[in-house]
Amino acid sequence: MLKNLFEQFADLIYKQKCVVCGCSKTNQILCKTCLKSVQKLSPFAQRKIQGVDIFCAFRYEETIKKLIRNFKFNKRRSAAKPAAKLLFEHFKQVCKENNLDINPKNSILVCVPSHPFRIFQRGYCHTELILKELSVLTGIDTDFNIIKKVKNTTPQYKIKANKKAQNVHGAFSVIFYEKYKNKNIVLIDDLITTGATLNEVIAHLKEASYNNIICFTLAC
Repeated sequence: MLKNLFEQFADLIYKQKCVVCGCSKTNQILCKTCLKSVQKLSPFAQRKIQGVDIFCAFRYEETIKKLIRNFKFNKRRSAAKPAAKLLFEHFKQVCKENNLDINPKNSILVCVPSHPFRIFQRGYCHTELILKELSVLTGIDTDFNIIKKVKNTTPQYKIKANKKAQNVHGAFSVIFYEKYKNKNIVLIDDLITTGATLNEVIAHLKEASYNNIICFTLAC
């Protein structure tokens, strides 16, 4: 709470800087120039993992790469809002173009979480912050207890492609809640590359009898 108050006080004194380029001309967390440079993807599934559609909002190019990296590794927690807003715009388009009925009554938002040690180091879980902002925008409730990361793995970007699946094997656990049995499990992550992490998480969700799964990522 004190940290949030300090950030709000700082915003009154200093102009908000873009989390990507650092400019303060527009006093926006993500400036208009950077926003225009992102490469949007189609509203149709870019990937399919174990029968689950994976909808990616943007190509993992320079602007989105800097947004995610600053958010994930440089403690720019303010990036959660623009990241969630970008994902929400894609979410609406995906639902419209694919005739998906995802609403607050029939769905629950979950995310691929960080390990508690990573959260302690960073001060927050970046995917949880995105999920909270996305919940406000969609009106869909969140649940941070369904998926837990139980193994503190080496960050995937440091692992060779053919070793990524091994790195995350057994890294997650999933709890089944009867109240979500017939609901859409809307799984959120920041990035998909080889798909090893999402494959592991989806496998656990299915083993726990969650069958209505759909996945959205900010980039791929």
